[in-house]
Amino acid sequence: MSLLQASGLRKSFGGVHAVQGVSLQVRAGELLALIGPNGAGKSTTFQLIGGQLRPDAGRVLLDGADITGVAARELARRGVGRTFQIAETLASFTALANVQMALLAHDGRWRGLWRGAGGYRRQDALALLAQVGMQAQADRPCRELAYGDVKRLELALALAGTPRLLLMDEPTAGMAPAERGALMQLVRELARERQIGVLFTEHSMDVVFAHADRVAVMVRGELLAEGPPAAMRANSQVQQAYLGSGLQAPGSPPTLPVAEQPMERAPLLRVRDLQAWYGAAQALHGVSLTVRPGEVLALMGRNGAGKSTTLKAIAGLMARSGGSRHFMGEDIGRWSAHRIARAGLGYVPEERRIFGDLTVLENLEAGRQSPRRWPGGTPLPPWTVQRLFALFPNLGEMPERRGARMSGGEQQMLTVARTLMGQPYLVLLDEPSEGVAPLIVEQMARAVRELKAQGMGILLCEQNLAFAQAVADHVVVLEQGRVVHAGDMAGFMADAALRRRHLGL
Repeated sequence: MSLLQASGLRKSFGGVHAVQGVSLQVRAGELLALIGPNGAGKSTTFQLIGGQLRPDAGRVLLDGADITGVAARELARRGVGRTFQIAETLASFTALANVQMALLAHDGRWRGLWRGAGGYRRQDALALLAQVGMQAQADRPCRELAYGDVKRLELALALAGTPRLLLMDEPTAGMAPAERGALMQLVRELARERQIGVLFTEHSMDVVFAHADRVAVMVRGELLAEGPPAAMRANSQVQQAYLGSGLQAPGSPPTLPVAEQPMERAPLLRVRDLQAWYGAAQALHGVSLTVRPGEVLALMGRNGAGKSTTLKAIAGLMARSGGSRHFMGEDIGRWSAHRIARAGLGYVPEERRIFGDLTVLENLEAGRQSPRRWPGGTPLPPWTVQRLFALFPNLGEMPERRGARMSGGEQQMLTVARTLMGQPYLVLLDEPSEGVAPLIVEQMARAVRELKAQGMGILLCEQNLAFAQAVADHVVVLEQGRVVHAGDMAGFMADAALRRRHLGL
């Protein structure tokens, strides 16, 4: 008998039929990957199984017991663990304290123990952190952790409840390829050893095809196909609806044609000796880089290397930073974040930050600024709603949908579009392909190439090396907040030893 049996699940939000008759089974010790385009209904299916939403129709059984509509808190007591698409942790607590709080909740002893919780099952908490490779980060507050490390911490929190069924929504988002493989191998070993059933969603096909026992594909709220990974990879319907042609693996020619080298023009952005701190901890140590018009510079490195911190410091979002930052010839080192944005420097954060209560159109209007001109007087082609919908057709299909009702990938596209409504000269893009379906990643790559063809500068943080190869002209690699390599992207891709040394690839 299957550990999990979901049959005939349906859920609608107004006129949006998010899930339409979905049935799934997961056996103990098995990994089932649920994949599909952005907006296919995967996260809604997770919420129906995990107790965050009650289905309009259908049943969910756990070990034969009916758990349909049971609240998430009660399901956690019954052995259903959960990780989320956007990691849910206590940002001001240390990694160790987060796990201790999870253990307190699992033991039913959280009431009245807040003040004395610092020593609660400390060794058990450290052991859970060690299992996910986070023991060295035990005493760091979550707000200082790289996003990939936060995702690993979230797995430790789920394991604290000793689950029989583990629901993982994009578990490797924000992680480097080598780290993704290591994490999912750990999940696979734990599932086999403890007979945990694992249902996970994932847009990284290397993770899905290497670690799933079976794959179920959703499209527009329905199951399109289900079977072994190899069969799903070869399925023509799955390729057309979801996989696309695929960006190439590292070291092979990029799918998209390589752009001509940008002309030598005055830099849009010049950063010298950039330093930044989280409290007393220094995160950046003298980072220097330059971005010119029509150029994409890829900022790469392992998790925790300082990539996102570099973008935040440039955008004026770090409480303490130093060094020289010039944008469009102006010294912006002491400018506030909103003044920098008004000057035409756009920022797309990794965590999206859309307005969930606003519609797509309202989110776009929130980012609107007046058209701009280059210093010589040539106007920038203005970004309009119509132009953005042409760039991101998925958004054009849902102009009145509220942000909270969009999938993670759709929210990512909306975040980029909202930033472009600010008519920027240069955009800081933090992991634009993360959480986005392979077919949309191809569209995103073409969008980036279109932007730089129009003269826009782009500073890109990206774990997806194939995506970076397809769009970037130059690369800067960070390790522990320091620049360890800078050069052209073609040369970086041609040097396998260099990539292996700095990226683990």
